[in-house]
Amino acid sequence: MTATIESLSQMEVRRGTLAPAPPREIAVRVRDLIKVYRDGTEANRGISLEVRRGEVVAIVGPNGAGKTTFLRQLTTELRPTAGSVSVFGVDAVAEPERAKRAMGITPQEAGVFERLTVREHFELFARLKHLSKREAREAAREVIEELGLSAETNKNVGALSGGQRRRILIGLALLGRPPLLVLDEPTTGLDPSSRRAVWSVIRRAVAVGATVILSTHYMEEAERLSDRIGVIAAGRLIAFGTLDELLVRLDRSYRLSYRDPIDPSSDLKIRYCASFAQAQQHIARELLSEYSIARASLEDVYFNLTGEPFDKDEAEAIG
Repeated sequence: MTATIESLSQMEVRRGTLAPAPPREIAVRVRDLIKVYRDGTEANRGISLEVRRGEVVAIVGPNGAGKTTFLRQLTTELRPTAGSVSVFGVDAVAEPERAKRAMGITPQEAGVFERLTVREHFELFARLKHLSKREAREAAREVIEELGLSAETNKNVGALSGGQRRRILIGLALLGRPPLLVLDEPTTGLDPSSRRAVWSVIRRAVAVGATVILSTHYMEEAERLSDRIGVIAAGRLIAFGTLDELLVRLDRSYRLSYRDPIDPSSDLKIRYCASFAQAQQHIARELLSEYSIARASLEDVYFNLTGEPFDKDEAEAIG
């Protein structure tokens, strides 16, 4: 039925009886972005991409690849050595304060006011975002509820766990419902349940019009949360597209995982195959009794493009 509906829609477009959906507005446009530090380190090397309004874009890459530097240039914290950044049509290099007013930002690391309660913390930052006292109270209440911090409302921030503090930083980005959220490793340090709760918060923000750019080390997070994924390695954007568009870059899209049948305690072995039949042939040839076959995932694309596995400890933390 879906295919029939799609075919009818295409026919109506060709006949001129149904206008094609207009392309979504570009929220963020980056052109030839370069950042060279004083010691000569090239953190970003000619990064170009466009993010559409209402889109969630995840940035992944090895540690030291330049992800955080890229985000800090988007948020105007770092001035590019060369290139341009436009946020909803505003030149973020020439008018950083104006561009920043459209953003909610969660940095990878930031301090908090430990002697303030959770409610006071959010209300203070809401006022700094020019909300009235009444609006600040309401914004604080909404964010506290969304992030599952209601039981901690009147606790001092200094008494919270590391994961709860991380949720405080995410909440600060959400205050005032900014049209662009820039989140650097937003769920680092959160347990799997809290991580998924944050995903729900981000999805709700997108549902009411927000655009999101986030960096992450969690492959599941990038797969489940984002519309498109960018892979940065050695300061360059080496891939950018939907998960399906990235997966077609793999010549061998089946992953066979197994252990040596003679030594079951040996390390897990991974073999990539062009087809399911090829995987079965290898199983028969090696007389494997314990194995698993799966279609390729973002993890496989990541390894294929960067030559590095994603962080093993973080993968296990997902559960």
